[in-house]
Amino acid sequence: MGAELFKKIGVIRSNELEEGPLTPGQVRRKALEAGELWVGECHVTALDQPSQWHHHKDFDSVMYMLSGRIRVDHGLGGKQSFELGAGDYAYFPRHLIHRAQILEGGDDVRYVFVRIGQGETLENVDGPDTAAG
Repeated sequence: MGAELFKKIGVIRSNELEEGPLTPGQVRRKALEAGELWVGECHVTALDQPSQWHHHKDFDSVMYMLSGRIRVDHGLGGKQSFELGAGDYAYFPRHLIHRAQILEGGDDVRYVFVRIGQGETLENVDGPDTAAG
């Protein structure tokens, strides 16, 4: 990302966000895409069971929790996990298979994310040990 992405200041209103790629249990909306930069938000809806396993293909991602608390499962057999709550950040390397489940916050669990990469931003998979590609 050596070249500048923006020539002037811009504003994206909440009603202008585009529906993003869907993972059952996570509803995403894209705010902007410029060069290798992809920015959006996610409403986590996985309350009774975790979201589907997925990865973000050729994108590295950073997320910032706005509200609620989630558990993120990952790793061999999906046996590793960590929790995130409002104000926490997490980063994910490309092709890392993971899923999320709401721990606190009911139907208002949200985060924003910034991704750097190219191509499609999401691939839903059958499980944590599925070959990412």
